[in-house]
Amino acid sequence: MKPSDESERQNQLVIETFDAKAPTYAAGYLGQSSTAHSFVIRRTRVYELVGDRPPGTMLDVGCGPGVTVEHFVRRGFDVHGVDIAPEMIAECRRLFGDLEAAHFSVGAIESLQFPDGAFDVVTAMGTVEYVPDDAVAIAEMARVARPGGLVIVTLPNAWSPYRIWQRTVYRGARALVRRLTGRGPAPPEVSHREYREQVYCQLLSARGLRVVDVVYYNFNLLIFPLDRLLPFLVVPLSRALERLGRGPFRWLGTGFIVKAERL
Repeated sequence: MKPSDESERQNQLVIETFDAKAPTYAAGYLGQSSTAHSFVIRRTRVYELVGDRPPGTMLDVGCGPGVTVEHFVRRGFDVHGVDIAPEMIAECRRLFGDLEAAHFSVGAIESLQFPDGAFDVVTAMGTVEYVPDDAVAIAEMARVARPGGLVIVTLPNAWSPYRIWQRTVYRGARALVRRLTGRGPAPPEVSHREYREQVYCQLLSARGLRVVDVVYYNFNLLIFPLDRLLPFLVVPLSRALERLGRGPFRWLGTGFIVKAERL
């Protein structure tokens, strides 16, 4: 199916945005900021969901600058990283080009250049929310996972109070200020979707994936942009609340991670 003009514009904006971020993106995992905490706890939860699974072949879709590569290579996995942004792949090759078990290529999740059933583990961290068509992305991840293999996907939680505030009150106020000050509409910026657990799990099931676990993370309860200004309050509180990730208050997390098995 030929992509629509809107999809092409979105993909191009994603490429431009993440190409520009490539040299500094990995640094976002460092320090004590609310962003660093969100990135680190997300990656930690992905490690936990893979758990002690025997080493095999692994695909990281939307790998960015390869923030999981060293961990999984040390675990004995043969790691393949794919990203739509060429500069991200260039950064991976600069950092990990000497690792025999690490391989990188430019590519899109909608058309992965790997054979059916090639991987024991497929991960997508901070990726699917930028893709124009969720069904196509899921179908491709399922296709390249072997029967019994894992597919692990991280997603922004639409019901998080933090995200509800950001997409309604904050963005609306920002647009109003620009209008009142005569600055006009904001320049184009990459957009991403937010998800509901039940709906996404149904999409996975429809593509031959059996959901075996869901965990929420990053319990940021301070509204944007105060969380960026007061990380000394936000980060300790979020760490303390991480135990809620599978409980009745899990919806407070800004993101969730789905672990599924290929049937």
